[in-house]
Amino acid sequence: MYIAQPRHRRVKVKVVPLLFLALTWALSASAAPTGVSTSHTMPTAMVAALTKENQMPAESFRAIADGVVSWSGGTMAAVVIEDPNGICAIYKYQDGRLDLPFDGVPCKFLGPPMLMSDRKIALPDVVFAVELFVPNRGGMTKHKVAFYYDAEKNTYCESQSLASWYLSGNRALAPDLQDGQCVAGSE
Repeated sequence: MYIAQPRHRRVKVKVVPLLFLALTWALSASAAPTGVSTSHTMPTAMVAALTKENQMPAESFRAIADGVVSWSGGTMAAVVIEDPNGICAIYKYQDGRLDLPFDGVPCKFLGPPMLMSDRKIALPDVVFAVELFVPNRGGMTKHKVAFYYDAEKNTYCESQSLASWYLSGNRALAPDLQDGQCVAGSE
C-alpha cells in the first residue's frame, strides 16, 4: 500500500503539465494572427473620409460586428449603408486614401470577415462571405470577396481568383493572384 501512493502522485504530476500544454495550444490556435486584428469600430479618420467621399452623415452607415480588419498599414471595413435596397460595401483606408474594392445592391454580409491561413503566408488572407443579387441568376447567391496581403506594397489586394479558390474548396491548385487589385498605398 505504501508503494502505490508514490506511483499515483507521479501520474497526477504528468497529467497536469499535459493539460496545461493542451490548453496553451488551444488558446494560441484561436487567437488572431500576429499583425492583423479585428474590431467593431472604424478609425475616426476612416469615418471622416467615408462621410466626405459619399456626402452622407455618419449615422447612415455602420461597420458590421467584428467587421473591421486592421494591419500595420491600414484598415478594411465591412460596411452596411442604411438603405431599403440593402447596400453592403467593403472599404479600405490607407495612407489617408479611401478605396471601395467591393459593393453590392442588394447584398448582405453573412458574418464577420474570416482570417484564413490556408496558404501559410506571413499575414492571413481576409475573406468576406456575402449574399449578393446576381441578375443573370435572377436571385441571391452566396459569394466570397477575398484579399491577400502584398508585403511589397504593404496593403491587402482584392482577388477574384482567391475568392473562387476559397469558395470551391479545391486546395490542390494554388490561386492565381495576378488579378489582384491593390490600390491604396501602392501608387
